[in-house]
Amino acid sequence: MKRTGNWLSVFGLAVVAMGAPSCQGGRFGGLGGLACPYLVGEGNLLSAQISANARANAKIRTFLVAVRDLNHVSMQMEAQAAKACSNIGRDLGLTEAQLAPRGNNPGALAQSACNAAAMQIDGIMRQGIQIRVQVTPPQCQANISAKASCDAACNVEIDPGEIVARCEPAYLSGTCQGRCSGQCEGTCQGQCQGTCTAHDAQGNCVGQCQGTCSGTCGGTCHVQCDGQWQAPHCEGSVRPPSVDAECNASCSAHADFNASCTPAQVQVEGMQNVDLAMRLVATLRANLPGLLQAEIALGRRLVGGVRTVVNVGVQLPRVVGDAGAEGMACIAAASSASVQASMRINVTIRASASVTGRVGASSG
Repeated sequence: MKRTGNWLSVFGLAVVAMGAPSCQGGRFGGLGGLACPYLVGEGNLLSAQISANARANAKIRTFLVAVRDLNHVSMQMEAQAAKACSNIGRDLGLTEAQLAPRGNNPGALAQSACNAAAMQIDGIMRQGIQIRVQVTPPQCQANISAKASCDAACNVEIDPGEIVARCEPAYLSGTCQGRCSGQCEGTCQGQCQGTCTAHDAQGNCVGQCQGTCSGTCGGTCHVQCDGQWQAPHCEGSVRPPSVDAECNASCSAHADFNASCTPAQVQVEGMQNVDLAMRLVATLRANLPGLLQAEIALGRRLVGGVRTVVNVGVQLPRVVGDAGAEGMACIAAASSASVQASMRINVTIRASASVTGRVGASSG
């Protein structure tokens, strides 16, 4: 949905800084990595054996997956916002010292760069320069396959990789090692209920089937495979297993954190054909899309999921039962990391909005 900004002179917005010391350093920091090595690296946490208690293990490993995603998204968001704001600041004449972070609190990198850029824009706008910004915000769709895999890991009775059992049949796709009954993206060898581009001497389809194929499929098969699925994935809604609240919450957040998003689209026009106005318009055209992507797709859109993960971290110690020493240590380390990541996202949203709000491009 496109929003149109008005011709405006930009007004100041106070940046609310949520400061707190960061003990993470890098991805999770030395303390977090020592307390819970599972948080470090890119291994498949959905198959991790962290606790001997199967129910506790399911809760913990899906929580760790969500926290690792959250931490990655928060750092990606801060880096992207800081880069965009730094580019704007440099283009408008700021020095590296003016853009440099003041401390190492979560979000400090973006906060310093965006605050400095916003103040510079204010100074330019006070000279009577006006601009108009039109924005098409990014649109995002949660990763349904990620949700299906995570849900399966919550059910200790089911193989975590059993995506096939978690997809509504009409939305299941993949390569079929056997007989495909449904739409075939490739060569259909068998019966085609529709139009087939080539037939053999017996009248069977041996080409592209525009319709439903009942036979072998030399490509992606949709809906049903009488044989073995290869790389199955869900294309739409998922029928989740019966799981508890903490597992389901972590998996929903995992799907949101791994969403696919369209890029933000920005149009910027300036009224005055003078150097300052042209520089401001040029740098906003180049850098506002990345800044809005950080603020909206990696920030505002995920606020609910971030809150959910933090709340799961608070609840887990009371509901996992006998999770063992390693399980409890991982819960504590991941809970601390989720709070730090939440603060980083909140600070970065406000930092980004200090620039996008000034030029009429903020989402609110």
